[in-house]
Amino acid sequence: MSKEFICIICPKGCHIKVDGENITGYTCLRGLNYVKQESVNPVRTLTSTVLVDGELDLVCPVKTSGEIPKKEIFNVMNEINKIKVKKPIKMNQVLIENVLNLGVNIISTKEIL
Repeated sequence: MSKEFICIICPKGCHIKVDGENITGYTCLRGLNYVKQESVNPVRTLTSTVLVDGELDLVCPVKTSGEIPKKEIFNVMNEINKIKVKKPIKMNQVLIENVLNLGVNIISTKEIL
């Protein structure tokens, strides 16, 4: 059974076909490595926002400190949606440590004083 992927590593967007052990259509080693990872265990960096406690319209942008399995995105979002953070918030501050035991933290991506 063959699968086709569009590489997202660079702007070229190579159409890469995986048919068992045979991989065709990539133009660089990064694309080959991307498809190998994507076909076995797709991972993503998740970005979102959390509410700032006591502020009506203020949110803090956050992201995972590393990649998480794609199948865990909605579970991680449920954890993110459970929290409110208090000011001041530092850039790269850990807001949720080792979220769902995935080995990554949820960190702030903006300083809010």
